[in-house]
Amino acid sequence: MKRFIPIAAAVMLGACTSIPVKTLYKLATADLMTVDPSILRVAAQMPDWVAPRPDGVKLELGMKRDGETPINEHFNLEAIPLALEGKTLTDADKSGYKLYAYRLAPADIPRLQHFRDTLQAKKADGGKKPESTMGVSVDACRKTELPAGKIPATTFLQLDRESGYLPLLVDYDLRQAVDGKELAALIPPC
Repeated sequence: MKRFIPIAAAVMLGACTSIPVKTLYKLATADLMTVDPSILRVAAQMPDWVAPRPDGVKLELGMKRDGETPINEHFNLEAIPLALEGKTLTDADKSGYKLYAYRLAPADIPRLQHFRDTLQAKKADGGKKPESTMGVSVDACRKTELPAGKIPATTFLQLDRESGYLPLLVDYDLRQAVDGKELAALIPPC
């Protein structure tokens, strides 16, 4: 399963999806270019018959400006033990679901900083302000046949330790169309 969840789009779609108001406010007021990359975390809660593939969770950053070639960076996120993530995330645990937490690999922090520096330089050069995006994708597989009905999944984002993990999309139905592809193709057998 590959889901691309642009934060900017998530903020604008708040009225149409199940993004909590607290999360909308935090996303609207956060400067994603100053978030400490060692604290940035992503988590997903999926039915226990779905599993992320190794190296299947990615942070995707992009910037574009009219008349220029877009710049896109993809970072494989590292799985981290839930026990290290504290009460904020474990409180979201529910029967029949499994939580997964991820962080940016320490070796990728300089590459993220280079992306930020490039974006800052483009903002300061007097040209049109570049548009930037941030998203997360998850490639997963299924351990059983697809069940009938809705397949809810929840994603979380941590931008700072004070706020902890904020629910981004709550009980998002994985059956929602993705680029016109069938869910069975997006979540192949493990």
